[in-house]
Amino acid sequence: MKSLLLAMSAVLALAGSVLSFYFLGVYRHWFSGHQRWVPRLCRMESGQCTRVIDTPYGRLVGSIPNVVWGTVGELGFAVLLLLTLLRGWTLWLPLVVSGGTLLLGIYLIYGLIRLRTACPVCLTVHSLNLLIFLFLILALP
Repeated sequence: MKSLLLAMSAVLALAGSVLSFYFLGVYRHWFSGHQRWVPRLCRMESGQCTRVIDTPYGRLVGSIPNVVWGTVGELGFAVLLLLTLLRGWTLWLPLVVSGGTLLLGIYLIYGLIRLRTACPVCLTVHSLNLLIFLFLILALP
């Protein structure tokens, strides 16, 4: 059961990284919000989502948008989860990372509420992070 939960968590983290990259790509005008590989639920139909980046909630660490940290961080987290699975490492580091991600996500969702912005990509990625945290709790011995 632990192996399955870790594998599913790694897949969810990878999905979070891909969705974060999609958000970044739309924000940077690398491509439009209408991408076939993005589920309809997560598509960015208007500029409302990308406006979040230009607020204090969108750049918590200096001038680099959160979505850049999210893209790289989720990918790194997927690698950590896979290494934990393949090498039989304990779950303490993934749990700490996941807990921190969850707390950060709560703050960022609070920011979305304050900005009165319903960003489907943001909400989906934060939901994936919650699922990962729950899977890791379930994977504990």
